Amino acid sequence: MPRWPAILAILALAPAAPGRAQVVTQMGPERVREALDWGQTAADGELEQYELWTDRTWLVNFDTPFLRVAQHSRAARSQEQGVAEGDVSPKLAAPELHVYAHARAQAARGPLPNIDYVMIIRPRSGGPSDTILPTVIQSFVRRVPMDSDFTGPTRIARSVKAVFPLSALAPGNAVRLTFEGGAVHTVTIAPEALARVR
Repeated sequence: MPRWPAILAILALAPAAPGRAQVVTQMGPERVREALDWGQTAADGELEQYELWTDRTWLVNFDTPFLRVAQHSRAARSQEQGVAEGDVSPKLAAPELHVYAHARAQAARGPLPNIDYVMIIRPRSGGPSDTILPTVIQSFVRRVPMDSDFTGPTRIARSVKAVFPLSALAPGNAVRLTFEGGAVHTVTIAPEALARVR
């Protein structure tokens, strides 16, 4: 039997524009099976985190529960292990958006940014915007290769992983990054950024 609460068996789909994938907001057993199957058959590039924005020296990407379950399935396959619906933990399939902000590996010259904080802004018509704070935020140090082929020397930069309710992944919302030294950059979630998100 699946190990997640019965409430996760409810399937809710966010409205989607015609011709684009729908973001799965609740992972019921049927969707977990679909994600596990996709992880076994998808091309490697399809299982990478979704790109939200790439700047000269930093980038922002994210994942969804559907993608995380598919990645778990692919990892099990690469270790020649089977994976079943009951092996998927409630935490892995939780309706959470994970946002990652990193210094870019391709930024071979110049200083690399350290990222301090990530939040999401939801605009409101006729009033101030809502601020969606992360439910979990993790700061960690990464080694960033200086060469675009990921060989040779590396430099150190601080990254952030921030966890939000999956409902925060909506066109028009904006991811706001605060960098060491106080600089702030805001990246709007455009509909095109969600075109292949599951």
